[in-house]
Amino acid sequence: MNPFGNAPTEQIGCPFCGSVHSRQVRQRADIVQCESCNTVYLRTRLTKDAMYQLYQQYADGTSHMHIPATVAEAKQSGLRRDYLIDEITSHTKHKGVWLDVGCGWGAMLDNVRQRGFSPLGIELTRACADFATMQLQIPVSNVQLEDSRIEQNSCSVLSMVHVLEHLPYPKQALKRVYDILEPGGMFCGIVPNILSFCSDVQQEHWEWLDPFHHYVHYTPSTLRKHLEDVGFIIENMYTASGDYGKDIVANIVKQLLPQVQTQEDALGVVDVFNADGKGEEIRFFVRKPESSHQAQAKPDAGILDYAHRMLAQIQQSAPVQG
Repeated sequence: MNPFGNAPTEQIGCPFCGSVHSRQVRQRADIVQCESCNTVYLRTRLTKDAMYQLYQQYADGTSHMHIPATVAEAKQSGLRRDYLIDEITSHTKHKGVWLDVGCGWGAMLDNVRQRGFSPLGIELTRACADFATMQLQIPVSNVQLEDSRIEQNSCSVLSMVHVLEHLPYPKQALKRVYDILEPGGMFCGIVPNILSFCSDVQQEHWEWLDPFHHYVHYTPSTLRKHLEDVGFIIENMYTASGDYGKDIVANIVKQLLPQVQTQEDALGVVDVFNADGKGEEIRFFVRKPESSHQAQAKPDAGILDYAHRMLAQIQQSAPVQG
C-alpha cells in the first residue's frame, strides 16, 4: 500500500475540486476516485520536494528518457515525435514560441525549431535540462510550471507529452497554461488512460499505473471536463495505443480471446478499442479562445440547479410528457 518507504509523503483531497470523499480503485498504491468530480488520483503521494529529488534519477540507466551520447544521436531519437508534431501543427495558425513542459533533454523542441518555431522548455531532471541548454542550445528552466516566470499570452503552442499526470497541482497548472498561451494558441499533449483496455484487464499490473510518478489518472471524460472548466475549446481528443505499444496490446487480446488467433485480427480488435475510448493513452488538442466571447461561459452551479428544478416542475404539469 505504501510504495514510498521512508520518503516524505502527504495525503491530499481531490486536486481539482478539493473533496475528501473518495473510494479506493487500485490497491498497489493509495489510488482513489473522487466521489464529487470522478477524478482518479494518488491520495498519498511524495511531497513536492521529494518528487523533485526522485526526478533526478529519471534519465538514468535504461530509462526511455536517457540522455543521448552525442548531438548526432539526438537527431535520430524517436522522442522527436514527428507524428505528434505533424498533428499539432495542423492546428496552429503561426510559428511563434513553442513551450514544451517536461521536455526531457529537448528532443521534440529540437524538432520544432527545425520547423520554424522558437523553442522553450521546462524540465525537472537537471541533467536533461543541462543537455538541452548546453548541447542543443535550447533554453530550458529547471522549475515547476506554476513557479516559472513565463509571460502571459506569450506562447503559440504549449505541449505536455506524458507530463500532465505528473504535475502535483494540475488545476493550477492548467490555469497557468491558459494564461501563458496567446489568444488562439494550442495546448496539446498525451496522458495515460485509466479506462484503457489494458488498465481494465491488468489492474494493479498496468504499467502506467506508476505509483511513484503519476499523481492523476485521467479518463477521456474527466480530462475533457477539466480542460473545458479552464476555458479551453476542444479541437480533437481521442485514444490510441501509442507508447504502450500496439503489438503488446494485441498480444494481450490474443491471450484473453482465444477466437482471435492472428496478429492481424488482434490489431483490428485494438483499433476498435482505440476508437471506443479504450486506448492506452489519450491525445488532446485544445485551443485558447481568440476572445472572451468565443468561450462558452458556464452558468453558476446554483442557477443550474434552480433551472433543473424548474424544468422538472414544468414537465410534471405538462399535458404531453417527453
